[in-house]
Amino acid sequence: MRALPILLLGLSAAALAGCSDPAPEPSATVVSAAPDTLYLGDDTRNDLAIVIAYSDGDGDLGHGLARVHDCRAADVVTELTLPAIASGEGVDEGVAITGELELLVNDVGAVTLAGSAPTACADLGAPAPAAGEAVFCVVLVDSAGHEGPGDCTAALALSTL
Repeated sequence: MRALPILLLGLSAAALAGCSDPAPEPSATVVSAAPDTLYLGDDTRNDLAIVIAYSDGDGDLGHGLARVHDCRAADVVTELTLPAIASGEGVDEGVAITGELELLVNDVGAVTLAGSAPTACADLGAPAPAAGEAVFCVVLVDSAGHEGPGDCTAALALSTL
């Protein structure tokens, strides 16, 4: 007979854990990247559009940053300021948000390849840089400075024409 109260207590604890506040840091998942080939010598064909799905447990992603790491070299990072996403009331109340954003990286150019993937890229599982291709990793930082887990594109072809 004593097993029943212990089982109910266990179920109550599991229910409370499920209702806990979501993590405040935003996360990004790459949905797509286009084009499949970037032409480094052609200013009309060297821009990259990355679509990400995002989630933010406390709604303050707007006015934060998207850091797009070019995984060919450690110092090649494009920082994009994000627009307002949630309403002011939603941010004040910490309402969780999800959605998609399109990030544009203009003028991808030639760089000297690093010997290994930069730390931000390696932490997300990106491979070592290889000639003729590039991987880009996206990390979101909300307006409170919380940096969440990011994601990377598949390898994209590079052409110098």
